[in-house]
This record gives sequence, structure tokens and C-alpha cells, in this order.
Amino acid sequence: MTVNKKYKKQIKTRSKGFSLIELIVMIALLGLLAAVASTRIKDISVNIRVSGVINQITSDLALIKEMALANHKSMSITFDNISNSYTIKQDGNIMLDYPGSDDGIINISEGAFVGVDITSANIIFNIDEWGNFLNSGTISVNGTHNIAISRLTGNWNITEQ
Repeated sequence: MTVNKKYKKQIKTRSKGFSLIELIVMIALLGLLAAVASTRIKDISVNIRVSGVINQITSDLALIKEMALANHKSMSITFDNISNSYTIKQDGNIMLDYPGSDDGIINISEGAFVGVDITSANIIFNIDEWGNFLNSGTISVNGTHNIAISRLTGNWNITEQ
């Protein structure tokens, strides 16, 4: 069996590539997918930053409790929701050499935590030289998560609103 030369030419001319309309449709679909994906990525990145702030705060609470026990000195952590920061103090003086701080102040509104706020926490947690929390309170992060700190033990419970 032989294929007619006319049909061979038609097959060759039709398989040159995509038409302009096909390319425009594909670019539009890819643009739509990119727009949907970018909104999901923004949501995920906010959740990651909120988790990072919660981990930072709870790690610092545990560290100052350990420092109070190790040095037999009272410690305190003062939260300021206006400046989105908290201050670490030892025996009433700001700890200028506290790890990860800028002269004893840890600022949440900088670096990897941009866009995360301490929404309600004008509170001071005092820890005695034996590592006991002398008061309790709640820290609200971004208005979506609460860190409730219990008196005496300093145990915390994280809840999502």
C-alpha cells in the first residue's frame, strides 16, 4: 500500500506546532493557576510566621525559667503589644546580653516575623529565683492564637481562636 503524496503534504503542514489561540489559552490558564497558588502560599506563610512567633515566645519563657533556677536570680518578661516586642529582665535590670535579643528587647515586627502582631499582652511575667511563675496571663498572637501561661509552674497552653 502506498500513501498518496497529497496526503503526506497535508500531514506535514498540520504538524508544525501550536496555533496562536492555543498558546493564549494555555498562558491564561497558567496565569489563573499561578494566581490561585499565590494566595494559598500567602496564607501558609502567615501561619508559619505565627507558629514561629509562638515558638520564640514559649522558648524564651522556658529559657528565662531555667536561667532563674541556674543563677538563683529573679527574672521577668514584659510584653508590649504597641511595639510588638518583649523585654527580658534579671533582678529588675534589662539583660543586654540575652541571646537573640537587641539589648534585651526581642522585636516581633522585624525579620522573619514581619506581619505577626502581639495583639493583647500588656503583662509582666515574674519568675522567682526558684523558677516559679508568680503570676499568670494570656498572650494573644495575631488575634488568632492564645498562649495561656499558668501561675507557679509556668506551663503554657496554646489555643487557636
